[in-house]
Amino acid sequence: MVARLTIRGAAAILVAAALAGCHTKPAQSPRCVALQQRYGLTPCPADPIPVESVTVQNLDRNLPDAEAHRIAMAYLRSRALYYLAIQANSDRFFTAGVISRPDDTPLMFDAETSHIKDARDRHGTLVLVSRSTLKSIRVVPLPEDLRAGLGTPTAPMADAVVIDADGPEQQVIRVPGRPDEPVSTLERGDSYRLLVGGVLVTKEGLPETFAELGQWECLDPDTHGACQLPSAGQ
Repeated sequence: MVARLTIRGAAAILVAAALAGCHTKPAQSPRCVALQQRYGLTPCPADPIPVESVTVQNLDRNLPDAEAHRIAMAYLRSRALYYLAIQANSDRFFTAGVISRPDDTPLMFDAETSHIKDARDRHGTLVLVSRSTLKSIRVVPLPEDLRAGLGTPTAPMADAVVIDADGPEQQVIRVPGRPDEPVSTLERGDSYRLLVGGVLVTKEGLPETFAELGQWECLDPDTHGACQLPSAGQ
């Protein structure tokens, strides 16, 4: 009788352990642990990092198509990681040198880090309500006067990307018990076209990305030609 009770007790322990195991989260991979510790990226980004599917045009006759594709893919990864960092409320990511060079342009993503810290101080979070839709990427030569005009210790590479995106996009600070506070908004029907200069970087644990050094609005008469925008109706 005692032996039977012992067996039942052991069986009960095994069943309880099995049930507990059903609720145990699987251990994170070393890659995911490293990305969380180094860049504050949670949940763990997929590998490879998913990027938007857009048309890429190489408008530099001296640049091989393969290199233009490499630049465009690096930019798309940076854009994907930007939104992942916003969703993770990781101000650490924006100073890690993945999508910018903080030593050269310390204020490049100052707004994002300020919004994240502000939300945290108010016991809230920065929330990505909607994100813009990227329509196309053009790889173009970056004029020397624009490269030199940045005045950064590191000069952008000889080619830049022109990005064409449509709204809506909105980021808000969300604090429990209070109305959302919009901090970044691009209305539906609005769009932007930017010429973006930078360098390619590869940080530990991540694929090659595009670190921004400067942006120029394509509507500006001084940069409109460099953007090589199609004529109306094209």
